[in-house]
Amino acid sequence: MKSTVRIGNAQAFWGDRSDAAAELLAQEPELDYLTMDYLAEVSMSILAAQRERDPSAGYPKDFVEVVRSLAPYWTAGGRCRLIANAGGLNPRGCAKACAATLEASHCRPMTIAVVSGDDVLAQIQSDAPIDASQYRNLDSGGSIREVAGRLVTANAYIGSAPIAKALADGADIIITGRVADPSLTVGACLHHFGWKHDDWDRLAGATVAGHLIECGTQVTGGISTDWLEVPDSGHIGFPIVEVSADGSCTVTKPLGTGGTVTEGTVKEQLVYEIGDPDSYLSPDVTVSFLSLKVQELGNDRVRVSGAKGREAPKTLKVSATYRDGYWAAGTLTIIGHDARQKAQRCGEIVLARVREAGHELRESVIECIGGESAHSSSPEQTVLRIAVSAPTSAAVERFSKELMPLITAGPPGTTGYAEGRPRVHSLIRYWPCLIPRDAVMPEVEVLTTTCTSSPVPKLPPSNARARRPATPAADTQIRPLAAPRSLADIARTRSGDKGSSSNIGVIARRAEDYEFLKTWLTAERVGDFFKPMGATSAVRYEMPNLSAFNFVLKDILSNSLRTDAQGKALGQTLLAMPFE
Repeated sequence: MKSTVRIGNAQAFWGDRSDAAAELLAQEPELDYLTMDYLAEVSMSILAAQRERDPSAGYPKDFVEVVRSLAPYWTAGGRCRLIANAGGLNPRGCAKACAATLEASHCRPMTIAVVSGDDVLAQIQSDAPIDASQYRNLDSGGSIREVAGRLVTANAYIGSAPIAKALADGADIIITGRVADPSLTVGACLHHFGWKHDDWDRLAGATVAGHLIECGTQVTGGISTDWLEVPDSGHIGFPIVEVSADGSCTVTKPLGTGGTVTEGTVKEQLVYEIGDPDSYLSPDVTVSFLSLKVQELGNDRVRVSGAKGREAPKTLKVSATYRDGYWAAGTLTIIGHDARQKAQRCGEIVLARVREAGHELRESVIECIGGESAHSSSPEQTVLRIAVSAPTSAAVERFSKELMPLITAGPPGTTGYAEGRPRVHSLIRYWPCLIPRDAVMPEVEVLTTTCTSSPVPKLPPSNARARRPATPAADTQIRPLAAPRSLADIARTRSGDKGSSSNIGVIARRAEDYEFLKTWLTAERVGDFFKPMGATSAVRYEMPNLSAFNFVLKDILSNSLRTDAQGKALGQTLLAMPFE
């Protein structure tokens, strides 16, 4: 057994770069494992719609093309094992499609394992009429009976154990349904090191490692607060973690790729969407981030250690989705003086005309995006975006018809209507809940591919990273202004969603500024700052070991029609908070 295991990630979400996996293995052919993450909360509902049209569908077909692109690597002798939650609602169908494409590519014989058992839709629908106390919405507390008849999907987040079993069974490729993102990495570590399922501190460390790489290039410079300073941002390298037997890890990326791995980029990803940092919940372990240490080593290498773990929760989180009517969104561009005021008036006219036609809208939002001119001598301009939802398609269709007449009836300078009338979509909403752990029974099934002879390509030479001498870490901290004007001058942020709430991680650029932020950046001040955007309150969690905080903004994402429905821009909004 090697003292460290090297695990890369080449997919952060369904829609990420499909050629990244082949590129990463060309750069780092001696990786032990490659993980790929395809499933966000709404992914399952999209896959369900595809499966309704075609029973053989229900998985991201992009993944099959990724597997095809890796056939030359495996045929040339590459031994990196692939772990992906690309099975969606049909892991076995995905595995069969991958086996077929490998055989057609004359790849060497491969063993593919299927991990299933996460689909609990039928169980929830049968339990809902019996016990209303089960499966309550984690955000609203609502009863599952409200939506049971409209559920589209319900999948429990499975942990690392079936992945480790599949690896022990000799699988080269593991295809799962809904598995917790960090568990893809934890499963590889569990198998490689032979840890026990109650080695809580080690499992916590591996969970942190998985959390760091699950979002791909987010830890190597992507969406970094200082993104404009990221080198070669058009070719950011995907991340690698080198995990040690004690659970600590070093985060890095392939030599010669763009992006950067620094204390700052690693801390930003650490605080991303974590809720309570002393109780980060996964199916494998309950993790405390409060003892983590981050050490920059130089050469795009950062060591993370000190994770502490406790017993895993007795329940598993379920990501369920349900139908809730219809929605549509449309945009127009307004150019000229008072553009924002004109755009707002246009939005109000459209919504009023829908009501005058006898239709009731359940939700609506008018957003005026921008407002400054593109050039000092150019007029003001803004993008008007209107989105609506309603129980019936007729109300939403009426909205769609009322937007385009503004092209001739609206203010001068109205343009940007090339897409025509907004399309009407079925509205799918998210229902997070819990299920007893013992009610979910993961299953592992193994398939084997056959091979016909073909020319064997040569494996690229291994990366010489290990032989490269270390250099001192560069000073990547941007120094604050002599008189800081806003939070952006002394802090970094990263934000994201957790149901109807949003997490904003705030990291002091200098450790000595942490105490000032602790006094000044209170939960009350942040909550008041975001009240106009719908936040009902804010909770602050302190992480002095990282000179960081995590703020949870309650209910700010309740209106899913907003442009920033996942709260990705809220961190940038907070950075604009001025000092008084």
